[in-house]
Amino acid sequence: MIVNSNNDSKIDQSKPASLKSYILIINKWKKFIIINFLIVAVVSVISSLILPKWYKSTASVMPPANTGLLNQIGGASSLLRNLSIGPKLGGLSDRMGAYNYMAILKSRTAMEDMINKFDLMKVYEISDTSVEKTILELENNVNFNIEDEDFLTITVWDKNPNRAAEMANYFVEILNKMSIQFATYEAKNNREFIEMRLNQAKEDLTSAENNLRDYFEKHKILIAPDEKGSGLAAFAELYAMKVKKEIELAILGKTFSKENDFYRKTELELNAIENKVKGIPERGIESLRLYREVLIQQKIIEILFPLYEQAKIEEQKEIPIIVVLDKAKPAEKKDKPKRSILVLLICSGCLAITLFSIFSYEIFWKSENIQDIRRAIKSKKTSMD
Repeated sequence: MIVNSNNDSKIDQSKPASLKSYILIINKWKKFIIINFLIVAVVSVISSLILPKWYKSTASVMPPANTGLLNQIGGASSLLRNLSIGPKLGGLSDRMGAYNYMAILKSRTAMEDMINKFDLMKVYEISDTSVEKTILELENNVNFNIEDEDFLTITVWDKNPNRAAEMANYFVEILNKMSIQFATYEAKNNREFIEMRLNQAKEDLTSAENNLRDYFEKHKILIAPDEKGSGLAAFAELYAMKVKKEIELAILGKTFSKENDFYRKTELELNAIENKVKGIPERGIESLRLYREVLIQQKIIEILFPLYEQAKIEEQKEIPIIVVLDKAKPAEKKDKPKRSILVLLICSGCLAITLFSIFSYEIFWKSENIQDIRRAIKSKKTSMD
């Protein structure tokens, strides 16, 4: 709406615009500004009242504690438990579990399941029944977020508060169902792999036992450690002392001559140890190697067997693995649109545009230079006619 003002205020176009000039311009066009502001305010209020109400519902879930094979492996050996990286991997595993949930929720499978469950093509009024458009609309109305405490929130907006809560809770069901499927599939692969390795260890143990039996039957000699393993430890200590003295002698040889007392003493000690090592029958050493292989395969089976049993349990169980912290409830109040904020933004924007247009018209378009240009263009058109 254009309102002409009869205000007689004069603005000197030959000088740069000052604060007083702007005040005079506003005073000159005040009726126009007020009427346009009121019109825009009324229209924006009516428009905000017509806009549909959107309700928000939120569900929150927590990744389950690690109770599967990783914990069993971690408890199988003190060496694994004492690794300093263990605690770090625990925290990282929880965080990665939340990110895996995000991937499941954002997957096309989950989105299509939601579309079919709640007939979202009809809800979102997708006229051409396009699945892609429906997925995009659904993605605009949901939000998945990993909080600082590593739990996951699922937020859904919908025009119906009950449907918003049902959709948020169904996302949790989808997450639980797909997580069980993936966990079962992973447990099956783990079980098959451990079963294969366990069978191989059993075969290796049988082979080691047969080799040890054949060696004893052939050579009629067998050196095995006693119950405390002192025999095997004594042989190992002797070989370790031999290596140590060889290193000492090599270092002394780089520093002193062979006639040096320290060098000769170390050399004599090494010779004494070598004589003791030579006293060990080679056949006896071979029997120790065979016996050691039997012990190794037995230890492997001791570790793998409980893991195999755990893998079979993990493969068979289908219990819910998602910990629901908060179930989504129907909202009592709308979440959007924020009518007061919307009206304020529209009115503020309209007022800014109006003032900018008025100032531009008064200061620039009505300046003497612009007037000269307009007169020149007008005279040129007249001469051409």
